[in-house]
Parts: sequence; C-alpha cells; structure tokens
Amino acid sequence: MNLIYKKLIRPLLFQLDAEHAHDLACRFLKVTEKSSLARKCISLASYAEYQSCNVFGLSFPNSLGLAAGMDKNGTFPKTFSSLGFGHVEIGTITPKAQSGNPKPRLFRYPKYNALVNRMGFNNDGAEAVVSRIAKFYPKEKRSTPLGINIGKGKDTPIEQAHNDYISCLNKCYNQADYITVNISSPNTPNLRELHGKTVITPFLENLIKASRTCAKKHNIAMVPLLLKISPDENYKSLEHIVCSARDIGFSGVIATNTSVSRLKAQNLDSFESGGMSGNPIEAKSVQIIKFLAKLTDYRFPIIGVGGISSVDTAIRKLDAGASLLQIYSSLIYQGPFFPASLNKSLSHRSKFWI
Repeated sequence: MNLIYKKLIRPLLFQLDAEHAHDLACRFLKVTEKSSLARKCISLASYAEYQSCNVFGLSFPNSLGLAAGMDKNGTFPKTFSSLGFGHVEIGTITPKAQSGNPKPRLFRYPKYNALVNRMGFNNDGAEAVVSRIAKFYPKEKRSTPLGINIGKGKDTPIEQAHNDYISCLNKCYNQADYITVNISSPNTPNLRELHGKTVITPFLENLIKASRTCAKKHNIAMVPLLLKISPDENYKSLEHIVCSARDIGFSGVIATNTSVSRLKAQNLDSFESGGMSGNPIEAKSVQIIKFLAKLTDYRFPIIGVGGISSVDTAIRKLDAGASLLQIYSSLIYQGPFFPASLNKSLSHRSKFWI
C-alpha cells in the first residue's frame, strides 16, 4: 500500500499546492470518518500486532501517535485510529475561531523529506471543536486516547496568554484524555516568550491550578497536562522549563515542536520562513530527548516527535528516552499506511529484544 501511494498517489498530490493537497486529503478523510464500513476496511488493511503501553496513567494500544497539526479541528480522529495510531492529538485550538496566517503558508521540500509551515493556529475555536468531539468521538466510546493541543489567540497580548490557555482548558477538560500546552509554535507572534525564565513558572502554576479546579468540577481525576517545547531553546533554558513543569505537576513533555533554524549545509534562501518539520530536525530532537531523559532520571514521560521516517529513526527516539512517539511529516511523504508498517516493525523489534 505504501508503494502504491509513493508511485501513484503522491506524484499527483505533489502537483498541487501543499495546503490544497492537504485540504483534498481532508475531504477524503471526512468521507471515511462517516463510514464505519470504510474504517473497518482501513483497520483490516492496517492491522499489526501492537505493543500496548501505559504512560502518565493512560493505556495506549501502541506507542505511535498522530502529532497535532494534521487534524486541527477534531474532524476525523476515528479514521486515524483505524490507520493504526495508538493516540491522536488534535489542534492546536484557541478560545475563538481564527483563520491563521495569510496563504501560502505550507511548503514541501521533498529533497529533505521536510515541511515548512507558518499556519498560525487556524482552527474552528475551542467550543466548536470540543462540541464536535463530544458528539462524534466522546470520551467513553474511544478505542485510543485523544489529546487536545491548546494555544493562545493571535491577537491576545502575551501578558494575558494564560487566560486563553485556561479558557481552552476549561472547555476541553471533560473530553480530553490528555491536554498539550503549546507554547512553542514559531508562527504565533511572541508565543515563545512563554519559555522565559521569569514567565514560565507562574504560567504553568496557573494552568495546574485551573486543572485542579476542573477536575473537582467534573468529579474526575486530573487530566494529564503535557508541555510541548521548542527545539530552538538552549539546554540551560530547557532544563529550567522542564524541571519547572515536572515540579509544578505536569505529567510529561512533547519534544519537540517545529524549528526556525536551518542546517548550515543547506541553502538558507531556498527555505520559506516558518517552522520546519521532518528529517532535518530528527537529530536535534533526539539530542533534546536524550538530554531531558537523563535530566529527569527517565522518570518524566517524553513524547518524541520530529523526523520519524523509518523504524531506525523511531528506535533512536525510544532509545534516547521517549515513552511515546508522534509523526506528521512522514504521513505526507510515505502515505496513510506508514503508521501500520512502522508499528509492525516496532513490534518485531520488541519481540527480538525480549
């Protein structure tokens, strides 16, 4: 199936503008999302002997998840679950709907198996997205955990950013299996200022306090909060950020988001501005995961993301200390059945190690 995608479907899609191709794929996904028969066929085609795992109090059918950005509005999580993902993360969502940055804003670089995006948190708004999830993919009827990635609105001053995150948290708390606090997108003005040493601790404390209030309100256990971090922070900054998140009560981190840096060996003029994902950030992501795992004595769960395009790149992240994995760019380059083939390979590796 992966070969059919690479030889027949991908060349046609790559004739289109990247966002146009994405929108076309989304139309197809909307069809499969509404058809239980179609999803059953997809599930059969994607079958693999998964290795289940338990992380931050949740049970995952396998370690591979879909990173935020593909399903921004929670429109087709059931289809992605059928494709073999062990968890699906939707978003980033903001308190109110917003259209994001001007187009074009999504770019492919096939030579590097990379994407560059400057989408800008385009989404339907927290209330609409959570209502959709509650209606079509409610928490009590899921086969895989659902993460909801939250952020601040483009026009919200950075000094008031915590209000946006708390607003999203309040709206999605009862439907999320875990919540990701995204402070690391490079495409929302000033967002990465939240990494600052004097800002990060009170910001995270406000969110944990809001989480406790929500848990009491809904009479449920606290939903795990994860922090998605930037690959462009220095190690001293990462140490302060991650140790603060751990000590305050966060359940883990996602390492890493997209990068604004470019490899020196590449022609900088050939890349659009925005966050780069895919193969070029694979090594940096692994380095950061290894650093954070050792820093926290392997006791603070890490979801590894960035440049996973083969079983070897997946294993590198697991060996570095990641508890779970996420992909996005490799779906574009290797097709919708890549998750199943990767899961199958990881399962075989696990048996070999045992």
